Amino acid sequence: MKFSEDSLQIGLPDTDSNFDLTGLTSTVEIRRDKYGIPHVRANNVKDVFFGQGFVTAQDRLWHMDYDRMRAYGRWAEYAGEQGLENDLFTRPLQIYSSVIRDYAELDENTIEMLDAYASGVNAFIHSAKDLPVEYELINSTPEQWYPWDCLAVYKIRHVMMGGFEPKLTRARLVNEIGPEKTSELYKGYQPNHLLVVPPGQIYSGPYAKGESIFKEMSQHILGLTEPDSGSNSWVLDGTRTKSGLPLIGGDPHRGLDVPNVYYQNHLACDEFDVIGMSFPGCPGFPHFGHNNNVAWCVTHAMSDYQDLYIEKFNPNDASQYEYEGKWLNAQIIPDTIKVRDSHDRSIELVSTIHGPIISGKPADGKAIAIKYTALEPDNKNADSIRSMLSVENVDHMDACMKDWVDPCNNFVFADVEGSIRYLNRGKIPIRPEQNVWLPVPGWTSEGEWDGYVKHEDLPRIVNPEVGFIVTANQKIVDDNYPYLLSLDYAPGYRAQVIHDLVKDLKNAELKDMTEIHSACRSIPAEVYCSLLKNVDSPSKRFEEVKNLLIDWDGSMNKESIEPTIYSAMRITLNKKLVEHNLGDIAESAANAAGSGTGIPGLMRQLEALFVAHAKDNNTELLPDGLEWSSLVKDSLVDGVQWLTEWIGEDIHCWKWGNVHKTDPTHTLSDTFPDISDSFNPPSIGLSGDGDTPHAGFFGPAKPFNIMSTSVARYVFDLSNWEQCHWIVPFGSSGHPGSIHYYDQMEMWSQSKLIPMFYDWQVIRDNSISFQVLKPLTKGDK
Repeated sequence: MKFSEDSLQIGLPDTDSNFDLTGLTSTVEIRRDKYGIPHVRANNVKDVFFGQGFVTAQDRLWHMDYDRMRAYGRWAEYAGEQGLENDLFTRPLQIYSSVIRDYAELDENTIEMLDAYASGVNAFIHSAKDLPVEYELINSTPEQWYPWDCLAVYKIRHVMMGGFEPKLTRARLVNEIGPEKTSELYKGYQPNHLLVVPPGQIYSGPYAKGESIFKEMSQHILGLTEPDSGSNSWVLDGTRTKSGLPLIGGDPHRGLDVPNVYYQNHLACDEFDVIGMSFPGCPGFPHFGHNNNVAWCVTHAMSDYQDLYIEKFNPNDASQYEYEGKWLNAQIIPDTIKVRDSHDRSIELVSTIHGPIISGKPADGKAIAIKYTALEPDNKNADSIRSMLSVENVDHMDACMKDWVDPCNNFVFADVEGSIRYLNRGKIPIRPEQNVWLPVPGWTSEGEWDGYVKHEDLPRIVNPEVGFIVTANQKIVDDNYPYLLSLDYAPGYRAQVIHDLVKDLKNAELKDMTEIHSACRSIPAEVYCSLLKNVDSPSKRFEEVKNLLIDWDGSMNKESIEPTIYSAMRITLNKKLVEHNLGDIAESAANAAGSGTGIPGLMRQLEALFVAHAKDNNTELLPDGLEWSSLVKDSLVDGVQWLTEWIGEDIHCWKWGNVHKTDPTHTLSDTFPDISDSFNPPSIGLSGDGDTPHAGFFGPAKPFNIMSTSVARYVFDLSNWEQCHWIVPFGSSGHPGSIHYYDQMEMWSQSKLIPMFYDWQVIRDNSISFQVLKPLTKGDK
């Protein structure tokens, strides 16, 4: 199915005409700047959220609906067989019933926000002349948008961030290679890497020790299988900036969705004036934004708040499971997954006291239930999203986060009085250590949660003497902190590079922050390439590439060839070590994508361990008799041969940007391959890799296709809001035929930023469209 340029115009929203709409109490004005970013102004809170729902639906209705259908396990109704994998995982989570319950427990201001947003979405659906072109493809129309759908969209964007996948991976390792070997390979966060709290402190150890837990739990986890992101942020206080007030910078890392996960927009009313990035389908600005007084941003804290329980089911009655010596009745709900152009699938939604079953079948005697903070009662996350919009200072913002549940974030914020702060926001359950390592027996009460870490006891940094805070998914606190937050963190390489750049900054301004965005120094590259100095050259060709790497500064610049040679060498080296150490699961581990938390997360941990061993000349994970210099040499020989066979003999064609490229794919491209040329944005080469602040994670299964990268960049200047800047990978619009579908992409690839217009006179001067939404009065048609 081919789409002409004219047919791609189907569904482009009318952003110039005025509309009379039901649901408004007063006029809403919408101005769009030259990037298509909407600036919405209303007289009151209710109408401004109506406006946010309306403009988001104008630009991202398909995107919103995609996330809603995924959340409810109904994506196959649109995508056919391609959507089944999603639905078979998410439908058992029963997100729909959880958001209905959550909505009923929220305060009246939050309910007003959600109701008004949903009214705005529905007003667009009912007033639009044409719907997005995707609905023509699937021959369908969107259902009514309900207020609780906003909560579902938010949950589906974070369900994979809570730590359950690594537990299944460790269980698989214990089953495959035994407790001792698993403990030898899985050591957690590396000593000598940076912590978040306090700024600049190095983690002195020890390595995590899991062998005793692995041995204790090994009999319980026999036969368990797995069911079928990162970020940077930093803030400088006024002692380090030219203006004397704080600067905040950063970039979230996620999969490169089409359209982009974040939506740039601006809301102003009588209570607040906030600009930032929202999740299409969810009101407010939960992760990135600023009002008149405070700016805020997040990175993933890598915290563990999803536990897995092994449930024993009655061999004579699979509707019952064991708990404390008694058989309890499971909640069982028959359900059907509808599949476009295929037959329906009948499933059962099974839940125990711990939560929904996500893996295994009760009829087989064992299954795994997930206990997840966002699926538990008393989830008032949305109350925080609402209240944070009108905060006056960092103390007020901190207090607003008391109800925050999921995801657990490294939350960095600053105010116009000059204060900077860090908070590890979110609900962290208090439970036994073994819960963080592995799935635990569900038939006893030994693994139950004992409440949550109190808000006042969460890790914090308040106006540090060093004048800066850096977060890049590294370990948050050392082992003196009384609660175990997680085992699985990103290595400290990105944090170290950012720390080294900010620690000497004085009189910092915008250009200094953007230089950090574009930093692509690789610490692992420095370690491995230094080992080549003592390696003999078996050929002239080898001597040439060896000297290139020895003289290289470790910068993963897209215009250089050294990053390509180094990456080929490292992939080969990792493959050799994984095959030696992981046995039968080596192939799936080596081919895992670069940014996940299960097998990919294991690879991230192993790769960091390999780097540490190489630096210390520790040979315990090498094959007998092999030294690191020999392994690096062999890996470089094999890597060069692979590049030669793949790209060709001409080394000048091996530029990093020629192979390290994005592969953006529209949500329906797998279902309708013929639309790819029209719906997929172009591929583009990037600097960096998974170890650099300028991020471009990739997996060896598709070298060097970028799996995860920066999905937004921003700088907030607390001295002058008109000096704030931002960028996203594609554009503000989710319509393939829009000029704003990927008009920010080229600038994003070059680490450039665009203005974040905030002053309303500046917005009027830079508007390319103006639209008014008016209340529908009696007698209007």
